[in-house]
Amino acid sequence: MCMLLVIGFIMLTRLNIDKAIKQFLIVAVSIVISFFVPVMIRKMKFLRNLTWFYAVVGIAALLAVLALATVTGGAKLSFTIGSFSVQPSEFVKILFVFFVAASYKSATDFKHVCITSLVAAIHVLILVASTDLGAAVILFTVYLVMLYAATRQPLYLGAGVLLGCGAGVLAYKLFKHVRIRVMVWKDPFANWNYGYQVGQALFAIGTGGWFGMGLMQGMPTKIPVVENDFIYAAIAEELGSIFAILLILVCVSCYVMFLNIAMRIRDQFYKLVALGLGTCYIFQVFLNIGGVTKFIPLTGVTLPWISYGGSSILSAAIMFAIIQGLYILREDEDEELERRKALEEYRRRRQERSFRGTRGASKRKIQEDERALDEKRRSGRYR
Repeated sequence: MCMLLVIGFIMLTRLNIDKAIKQFLIVAVSIVISFFVPVMIRKMKFLRNLTWFYAVVGIAALLAVLALATVTGGAKLSFTIGSFSVQPSEFVKILFVFFVAASYKSATDFKHVCITSLVAAIHVLILVASTDLGAAVILFTVYLVMLYAATRQPLYLGAGVLLGCGAGVLAYKLFKHVRIRVMVWKDPFANWNYGYQVGQALFAIGTGGWFGMGLMQGMPTKIPVVENDFIYAAIAEELGSIFAILLILVCVSCYVMFLNIAMRIRDQFYKLVALGLGTCYIFQVFLNIGGVTKFIPLTGVTLPWISYGGSSILSAAIMFAIIQGLYILREDEDEELERRKALEEYRRRRQERSFRGTRGASKRKIQEDERALDEKRRSGRYR
């Protein structure tokens, strides 16, 4: 986390010092908040029972954005409070993961799957109506992964993939915003009015080469909104493609750590939470970098910990803090298991000592009875 923050601060300072200072203040507040999250995860056991609370709050927040937010870049994303912009969908992702985990912690029958899928579809459809397609794709993917992990049914996964493909085709037909992004993805240079941003990002990556041009030596400011969605192109231009690839590996290593915690924790609710948050994180990284490099169409999501954005930073801090809390819970489970093993071993050894003592007493009693019988025979009192 600290390494990714440092990379982000270096690039933001190079691109826009005012935004770098503002980002620093947001990070400071986010880190302070994240100190309390692991304690809450460890102590507040009732979080597993707030299934419908997560759903209601998440849907209400998305509806508020749909009704009240202003259109920015072709989508309704955020509210402006003073000099800060708040993007609720960043926090709804966390609530959504908790909702699905709480719903599937105990029951995975067909009726339960249908009800949970319906509520998840409401989240996604509201985001689609707001044309916040990046967040919609993230929630859809996270739900499919968590559904498969909870039920182990390939049929559900296959049906979800087909439904997602159909929804993508339908979105292409309905929204001009989506058609433009697909057109830019196919050939940004043939549609330069719309593809200027992607084209400049590709020029930046190609110009930087393997080793980069060095800080302050490139022209990343030619890319519109480079501090937000296209900061990866600025990194590749000035720090080099090798550095950019290693950055991807750092993100992947974080995801592997999340998966390790998810696999080793025994509680189903916390297992699904770790898996969902990890998938949410790595898929957002994939959407951002894939869009910048023209691997996939642009979705308008930020690069966690590196891009400029207060809601993105705070959301990432809370996600990582939750994972830290789950790691502590996993260690608590290991300690409890060791304690139980030690207690069972103690009881087993105690029973063995008691059995040996009883067996020894029985043997002495038999010997005494035999000696008594011998004396009776010698004295003639027993025949």
